[in-house]
Amino acid sequence: MKKKFIFLLFVLGLIFAFAFIIPPANLVLILIMNILISTFFYFLFKIFLAKKMVITLSLPIFLIITLLSLKLFDPLNLALVIALSIAVGLLIR
Repeated sequence: MKKKFIFLLFVLGLIFAFAFIIPPANLVLILIMNILISTFFYFLFKIFLAKKMVITLSLPIFLIITLLSLKLFDPLNLALVIALSIAVGLLIR
């Protein structure tokens, strides 16, 4: 368990170092940063959840972060999509 947290801290440090040393200015750097952030969340969820849930939660995080970074998905719509999915999930349940 300790090795997993050290790895998560390493990935988080890599994200911060990448963000402060190399500001993402072009598409390749933005996608690398999004992949790093998604990797962090993948391994974070992998500690606490089953493998099927991890992939199910990590892919939408990558897509939402990518859309937000490319300014194709504004934060207001993101909040509305999250609220809608929670409401639909509660109604289905």
